[in-house]
Amino acid sequence: MLKKNLITTLFLAASLTGVTAQSGSASTLPGQTLQSCTAVTPETCSLAHKLGRGINMGNMLEAPREGDWGLRLDAPSIDRVTGAFTTVRLPVRWSNHASASADATLDEVFATRMDQVIDALLAKGVYVILDMHHNSQLFGDRLLPNEFGVDPAVMETRVVNMWRQIALRYKDRSPKLLFELLNEPHGRMDGEPWNVLAARSLAAVRASNPARTVLIGPSYWNNVRDLPKLRLPPDRNLIVSIHNYDPFEFTHQGVTYLPKPFPTGTTCCNVKQQQTMTYSLDAAVKWSQANGYPLHLGEFGANQSADMASRETYTRFMRDEAERRSIGWTYWDFAASYGVYSPKTGNWVEPIRRALLD
Repeated sequence: MLKKNLITTLFLAASLTGVTAQSGSASTLPGQTLQSCTAVTPETCSLAHKLGRGINMGNMLEAPREGDWGLRLDAPSIDRVTGAFTTVRLPVRWSNHASASADATLDEVFATRMDQVIDALLAKGVYVILDMHHNSQLFGDRLLPNEFGVDPAVMETRVVNMWRQIALRYKDRSPKLLFELLNEPHGRMDGEPWNVLAARSLAAVRASNPARTVLIGPSYWNNVRDLPKLRLPPDRNLIVSIHNYDPFEFTHQGVTYLPKPFPTGTTCCNVKQQQTMTYSLDAAVKWSQANGYPLHLGEFGANQSADMASRETYTRFMRDEAERRSIGWTYWDFAASYGVYSPKTGNWVEPIRRALLD
């Protein structure tokens, strides 16, 4: 999840007129136009549009240990999300379940657990985005409780070797399984260091999965402002992932882990706030038109500290604006502090569910 202010400063808002797609197989709603796909295969273009409406299973498998953050991914949760959404994004802290050495040998108990989760989701017919999520030391962040450090000399190589193993493990799974190389690279991974590591990681994936669709996002927390810095390897099976938490002072009010937390009480969404939200989306579309890669909105959401009416308004507006641009999305998150489902009541948070799906 995003942890810094997303202020896009590098783009002018772009008109959506003339956005085209290479494949005509994906359907659109009236008034919508397919995304630009000139740099990818028709199959990847079609898949980007089919991802549709999705959900992040946050605060579960990306905790240092599953359960550390109060949530576990169980069978009832899988049933709930697959009955409601087309796509499920799985944030996973692989770095804490691999050896500390350069070869980063995956812990077989955890890997078997992931096999079960992935297969259970695929059996339900949804698309699954398997995401390498969080690696504090790699970004230069402080280690969290129960997270271990490694020799700095092997940090990048571990990422490459984890992907080599993950890709080989799932090479025979359905094309509905997508790989996302790294969630929100930032800090010491901003800019060119991420371009280099992304290319190395993708090469490791392609050794066993030559045509599987892979998601790669820009640095600075997958912020649209860093799209001009993103240098993608020559590969026709890529989707570019972006995150959008604008207006940040609304979506992250009351979040205590920020260096300077925003006070609660900010409402949404007036005209200025709406312009902030669409500014990033239009800038991303402009980049997509120029470069030919389709987009996916991997995260957006508003913290539960915000008032519910504003959260509902924000959620529906962001959903509608993404879909107006034919951008599939995965909402952050299912059952944690931004959740659309309440583990305490055992029910959907109905205003949020309605804003996402009705």
